[in-house]
Amino acid sequence: MGDCRRRRGSSPLGVYFGRRSTPNTPGALAEIFKEMHAEHGTPKLLYSSECYNDGVPYWVDLPCEQDLPESERERMLLVPYNYDCNDGKFHMAPEFMSSAGQTYEDCLKSTFDCLYRKGGKMMNIPLHSRITGKAGRCEALRRFCEYVSQKEGVWVTTRRDIANHYRTTFPYKPGSARGGQ
Repeated sequence: MGDCRRRRGSSPLGVYFGRRSTPNTPGALAEIFKEMHAEHGTPKLLYSSECYNDGVPYWVDLPCEQDLPESERERMLLVPYNYDCNDGKFHMAPEFMSSAGQTYEDCLKSTFDCLYRKGGKMMNIPLHSRITGKAGRCEALRRFCEYVSQKEGVWVTTRRDIANHYRTTFPYKPGSARGGQ
């Protein structure tokens, strides 16, 4: 963690491992980050993306907090990950993508258009420099970004900013995964 802080200038605030997680993963992550916070002064975990089951963030209770008084429980904010728009499809399913990225661009636009009509949704676009960093694919992403920037009310941001916004706007409310005011 210290190496990460030295290289980036800050400690990670969220996690996504990209490996199969279990129902115990959020609790284990929370405990690990709390221990690191206590021992090394690193920030507490802001969010985890070790879930794929929703299009908006949500709260979960943590087993490690079940014996704590309600006022001391912090819960875990989950900011879902999504494979749908992952550029890894260039490698995992080459027949799905053209080498110039046109099919990927169409996929991004179609996904965006559907979510935009529904409103209040989050669209993940997982990117890898070794994949989308290629010239033709990068152009597809640039065109998509131009397309999105022309739409009203769209917020292009990071998971950290989404987590901060959600924590402020929808703080944990006992009995509600969606939080409340």
